[in-house]
Amino acid sequence: MGWSSFQKIRSDYNDTFKQIDENLLKLLTERKELANGKNAFPPESLMQEWSEKYKLDIPQISWLIHSLNSRSSFMILDGPNELLAVIPIMKKSIVGDFEYILTHSMQHQNCSMIYLEIKHTNKEEHVDHILPQLMLLIDGPVSFDVSHHGAHGGGGEAKISFLIYPSLPNNLDNISFALIPHASPMDSSLKEVKLNKEVYF
Repeated sequence: MGWSSFQKIRSDYNDTFKQIDENLLKLLTERKELANGKNAFPPESLMQEWSEKYKLDIPQISWLIHSLNSRSSFMILDGPNELLAVIPIMKKSIVGDFEYILTHSMQHQNCSMIYLEIKHTNKEEHVDHILPQLMLLIDGPVSFDVSHHGAHGGGGEAKISFLIYPSLPNNLDNISFALIPHASPMDSSLKEVKLNKEVYF
């Protein structure tokens, strides 16, 4: 059987799509240049209004605005590299039936890694799985880029790590932390598959 060439995929693109796309790109560019790394973030009440008006989840709206505030997506090409110090943070906040604890920062040569623990505190309600749609915001003397680094959990608990660049200072007195809703529009619900058949070897 010989090689064949790829066929061009049919597209329904037209001038209406082109006009909308150009307007989107123009507005996105203007918004990103205006923010230039500043924390220009709408209040929760306004995001709630937009959520109802445009039929979007608040974490998805928050994800878009957070990405437009960010100066650029960053990559630590060589990885975090050598561990230099571990700084306790130990900041706790309780919202509803959930406790949020920022435990510590691991200070690496190229960046910092902050660890968050979430616990369901209502013992009368059983929770099997927590899906945290959250991003860490850091306010300090310089602008910090933050990205998700990993997450795991179960049984009403979750642990998340965040990668921070540049590294946090060893003295965190002038640093503030917050969690905001954050979920990519591309995120999809987890598919659950039950494995409940007998297996013989």
